Formats: sequence, C-alpha cells, structure tokens
Amino acid sequence: MLGSLFEPFTRTDRDSHTEGLGLGLYICSQVAEAHGGTLSVTSNKDATIFVASIPVRL
Repeated sequence: MLGSLFEPFTRTDRDSHTEGLGLGLYICSQVAEAHGGTLSVTSNKDATIFVASIPVRL
C-alpha cells in the first residue's frame, strides 16, 4: 500500500465505509513537490510517520 499512498483516489479496503475521495495525501505531495520538496512515509507495526521536506531558499 505504501507504494501507491500518494496517488490520487487511493483508499484502503478499511476506508470504503468512510467519506472522502482519497485525495488528501496526493494534494499534500503535490504541494511539497511544487515547492521543490518531497513527502515521504515510513511505517511499521508501532507507527506510521509522514515527513514533509521543503528546502529553504535564502
């Protein structure tokens, strides 16, 4: 699932009964990319961590 998490309209089977289009993480990744940065995710049994990296331009 992690490989497609930032694709538009991506939802898990568990999300099928909740509202939403599956666009939130896609939009966040596009905002980060538009600013020259990245959005990444790591996950294990204890935690899922999202990291947004956006360079500072001086």
